[in-house]
Amino acid sequence: MDFDKVLSSVFSIYIKKFMPLFISSFLGLLLVQMVMYQLGFFELYQVENPEDMMLVFSKLMSKISVLSISYVLIYGVLNAFLVNYIFISDNNSSVNLGDILVDTLKKYTVHMIFFIILSILIVLVGMLVGVFAFVVGMLLAVIYLGAVLIPGGAILVAEEKNAIDTVARTFSLAHKDLWINLGIFVIFILIMILMSIVVNALISIPFVIMFFDNLKETGSIFEAFNFHSYDLGIWLVVINSIVAAVVYPIYPILSVVMYSRLKYNEDQKEINQDQ
Repeated sequence: MDFDKVLSSVFSIYIKKFMPLFISSFLGLLLVQMVMYQLGFFELYQVENPEDMMLVFSKLMSKISVLSISYVLIYGVLNAFLVNYIFISDNNSSVNLGDILVDTLKKYTVHMIFFIILSILIVLVGMLVGVFAFVVGMLLAVIYLGAVLIPGGAILVAEEKNAIDTVARTFSLAHKDLWINLGIFVIFILIMILMSIVVNALISIPFVIMFFDNLKETGSIFEAFNFHSYDLGIWLVVINSIVAAVVYPIYPILSVVMYSRLKYNEDQKEINQDQ
């Protein structure tokens, strides 16, 4: 499976299963955004003075641990659910999302949470090592570890491994075709960035209209740019969740497709060796 086939497979799954993936991602990511909103992190959007921003941020420091735990728990459930849904729905078109969620919570969620924690720790260590080689080294470390670890979610579900075994397996499997994996990972990161830009641009159209309305009313471009005048409140949570939900499903789909590709290549090599 070359890059063009990976690209075709990822977007074929994305389009075919868009609504369940989008709605599931939206609900999970909305919960993440609501946690941020309730903890007060959205106050940072309202601060214009850098000194005031540091003051607000210092008050939020005690809540970062709560936010981090919430992130890991929610993303653990969401990622395990999406990967499990992709695998199950591939073989059975009439799937029940409730049954998949229960199955996910019972079998994979705890292992996925620990896998995410291990992945974060591995990437942080890689970044610290990369710092010694300056920014370029840190960037290369992140790209390398991202390409290696991305099939991990699919491995955890498909092979029913725990977090530690999943990390060992993903390093072993990914290194069998590392350069192609790196290329695929970088291209898809760029695609996801582009998708985010496009979706943000579409969603920002009403704000552009509001900006020009403000400009007409105030007659000052500085007042028109004043974020306080838009009073988005909870809508900012919803908007951020929509943007993230459009892009996020690419990650679990890519995890499944890359794992399928690597597993197929591994099986083919074993067959050729046995002949």
